[in-house]
Amino acid sequence: MRQTKEQKELIVEVFKITIPAIMDLLAQTLLAFFDMLMVATLGASAVSAVGLGHAPVIAIVPAFMAVGMGTTSLVSRAYGAKNIEEGKMAVIQSLLLCIPIVFVITTLMLWKTEWILQHIGKANDLDFIAAKQYYKVSVISLLFICFNVIYFATYRAIGKTKVPMLINIIGIFMNIFFNWIFIFVLKQGVFGAAIATLLSKIFSFSCFSYFTFFSKKYWISLSFQDFSWNRIMAARILKIGIPAAAEQLLLRFGMLFFEMMIISLGNISYAAHKIASNAEAFSYNLGYGFSVAAAALVGQQLGRNARKEAEYNAKVCTIMSLLVMSSFALLFFSIPHLIISLFTKERELQNLSASALRIVSLCQPFLAVSMVLAGALRGAGATRTVLIITVLGIFGVRLPLTYLFLKIWKTGLLGAWWIMTIDLAFRSATTYYTFKKGKWKYVKV
Repeated sequence: MRQTKEQKELIVEVFKITIPAIMDLLAQTLLAFFDMLMVATLGASAVSAVGLGHAPVIAIVPAFMAVGMGTTSLVSRAYGAKNIEEGKMAVIQSLLLCIPIVFVITTLMLWKTEWILQHIGKANDLDFIAAKQYYKVSVISLLFICFNVIYFATYRAIGKTKVPMLINIIGIFMNIFFNWIFIFVLKQGVFGAAIATLLSKIFSFSCFSYFTFFSKKYWISLSFQDFSWNRIMAARILKIGIPAAAEQLLLRFGMLFFEMMIISLGNISYAAHKIASNAEAFSYNLGYGFSVAAAALVGQQLGRNARKEAEYNAKVCTIMSLLVMSSFALLFFSIPHLIISLFTKERELQNLSASALRIVSLCQPFLAVSMVLAGALRGAGATRTVLIITVLGIFGVRLPLTYLFLKIWKTGLLGAWWIMTIDLAFRSATTYYTFKKGKWKYVKV
């Protein structure tokens, strides 16, 4: 009876962190969804321009996630051990580490704008002027995204996932409003969409800063007088964060190379790829919400030296993610045209996007397992293991086979999406095997 009560308490705790995390990610998904809906009204050329302008920015965000992953692991363990001083010190060092990182990255990306876009977009029918406008504004938004990543990691690590959830929900309405103003009222098109997104990032940064420094309501509330450099804590963050950064950077750059091969197929194929990706993002981001919850819960339990509970929480998050993402898989397979029709009315785009969405329905269960268990491993500090799995999947499976299918066998967009399914199945099996071995429960951070 006692064991049953403890299990129920653990499940309740999982829900308390997971549900707001899912709502938070759903808010971000809806934001991307409405962005794409509003940009899609401008035509396939605008969709491709946004995709091209956004691709290199997305590829570089993991540099910030490196520090964020170190923050999650150390703050969650400090929270589990009730060591408030260590938790605050981890957040302070993470914020200080962001300053040189974001300065160097934004400077280089603005300096090499032409070179970056020319090497990513190879198709002749792409609108490079609009893509360049979107890209420059997106790079400026990195100044705020960097600190937002740390704030997100901090509040999720202590289980206060309602804070980022509420900020993102309000941010959706602000972004939609600014999209309407800049795209349709002021007639700024793709550039207007970029400005609207920038303003929403500034809003998120302002809200997080208020809750962290002025409200004094939360466990990690800080004051500016607390800020001082601590080399040992910074090194601990980077010990976890650098492999996590390498994993995410290699993943994103691998995805960038994958996208470059799809861009070379032409405007229609690339637009279809972006529309199908945005439709699939509903399932992906919900799964990522469970991954975030698994990372926080595993870190907290390991901070209490409760290894069995850490493993149990990870398993519960995985099962929940499997149920949710498999439900979306049924929708993607059974009514893909209906879903895609929300994004575009162009018949050729609809047919190609719907076929891609039907293919990706098959990999949703694999994606659920690999995402959540990888999150659990990161929360435990086993970031090097996740790095190895990611490198093998992207560079050993996805990119070589995509080149073979697209460049040699000329299978078109759908061939690339079949390869994506194979890659995710491989990473799912490898991550599950690593988790079952159990070495992650004894990692020192």
